[in-house]
Amino acid sequence: MSETETAVPERSIKRLLRKIYQFLARKLPFIPGKFRVFLQCAHGVKFIDAKSTFLGEDVFFDDIHPELITIGKNVRITAGVRVLTHFFDTKFTPTPDRPFRFYTGEVVIGDNVFIGVNTVIAKPVVIGNGAVIGANSVVSKDIPENAIAVGTPAKVIGYRPSMQGNN
Repeated sequence: MSETETAVPERSIKRLLRKIYQFLARKLPFIPGKFRVFLQCAHGVKFIDAKSTFLGEDVFFDDIHPELITIGKNVRITAGVRVLTHFFDTKFTPTPDRPFRFYTGEVVIGDNVFIGVNTVIAKPVVIGNGAVIGANSVVSKDIPENAIAVGTPAKVIGYRPSMQGNN
């Protein structure tokens, strides 16, 4: 799906089941982070290595197109993070029967990434391998490998050392 494709939610039993998986993964505080990953896989999110990924409590993945989200190996996503695959088209001229338009795009989170509490990842973006995203950041542009990014919007403030050895 490209950035030029309009986001339209599907209406089906499959979407209802996805919403149930999402609800269970987000709202049950006593379940382990690894089980949250399993539920989000059922929701449609793609994990390269689900066993090496940790999801904190109340992590929300887009309900419209969760299949457009890919998460690498050894990723830590902390509590309250929101990952969206659709975004508002500010250049669209509204009409009475269609006041808004949204587009869709892929979100790719690389290997060995840490995403801090309450971060929002919006618009199609790639977060490079080894990146660290600070708490309460809003990521709306690509983040390079090993970058440390913070703020609203997220800006690169430094780089961490590259990983030694094989991944």
